[in-house]
Amino acid sequence: MEQNSLYDRPDLYDLMAPPDVMLERFYVGIAREGGGRVLDLACGSGRLTIPLAQAGLEVLGGDLSSAMLERARNHARASAVEAGFVQLDMRNFDLGERTFDTIIVAMNSVLHLHGLDDFKGFFGSVGRHLSPNGRLVFDAFLPNIALLNADPDKRELIGTVVHDGLGAIKVEETARYDPLTQIRHVDWYWSSESEKDFWQVPLRMRSIFPQEMPLLIASGGLRLIERFGDFDRSPLVAGSMRQVCVCGPTPMT
Repeated sequence: MEQNSLYDRPDLYDLMAPPDVMLERFYVGIAREGGGRVLDLACGSGRLTIPLAQAGLEVLGGDLSSAMLERARNHARASAVEAGFVQLDMRNFDLGERTFDTIIVAMNSVLHLHGLDDFKGFFGSVGRHLSPNGRLVFDAFLPNIALLNADPDKRELIGTVVHDGLGAIKVEETARYDPLTQIRHVDWYWSSESEKDFWQVPLRMRSIFPQEMPLLIASGGLRLIERFGDFDRSPLVAGSMRQVCVCGPTPMT
């Protein structure tokens, strides 16, 4: 059984991240409101970079995974759109004097940040690359106590997908939550019809509770401007599944 990063296999990753019209509409809409220059951090295979470029925005996609960036470039060429791509670590990046009107981190990617140093480095790097009225926009799952307390030895089916070469694939997960670090330790198990557990993928995802979110944002010199409970811009309430955050520079006093 091979153990690796999910982001080493863009062909499998894309199967678990199908198109989401509401997500695309939200991020494209808010980027249009902000202006023309967009940085799509943790862009992956171009899931949002390409729709942003198709909307006429000047967009740069950044990701740590070279495999994901290669797939994103191929998707951009196939879609005949103008988009730039750069390899970077969102915990600490420097694009020189370039600034952006909107910086996006979509699809829970901010939960790959674990400790305070990660968050300070991320929000600080973002702040250095925002235009004076620029906005950082990201989404993160609202922690679900029932999921955090799940049996760590029990496998749960999270999806069945079809791969062009491997056929039908079943994806299961086990999960263990560490309340001290607030990290959910997840393992995904991939099985085809011919081989059970042909691939295992560890995922370490931070839980960020609503009251601590503004404090983490402030740790890097930004401020939370508004927060929604979903991509339709509905209010954040107890039953919301996610926190959709809009942040900006802290005003000078």
